[in-house]
Amino acid sequence: MSNISKLISKVENIKNNKGLDNTDLAILAVVSEKWDEGRDVRVTDVTRKLNGGVGSPANVHFRLTKDLVDLKLVALLPNPEDARVKFVVKGKKFDALDKYIGDL
Repeated sequence: MSNISKLISKVENIKNNKGLDNTDLAILAVVSEKWDEGRDVRVTDVTRKLNGGVGSPANVHFRLTKDLVDLKLVALLPNPEDARVKFVVKGKKFDALDKYIGDL
């Protein structure tokens, strides 16, 4: 099996078994990249970064602040200086998903 076939199979497996779709995976890719760099991630950072590439900013916002929070893949923390600003942090199940994905 080629590496591309393995990758496609792994992504399809994640989508089917974890209830995620391409939009969810794109959002998780953005936040995990920033976390790996040691940077804080705001909800607005994610909507700007994806800029309609996987859906409207409203759809990305909803997926991030509702769906992925409900799945416990991310959590939101209000900025102590401005409660309108929410930081995206790892949820309780993010590390399990990251481990499940493993090395591609």
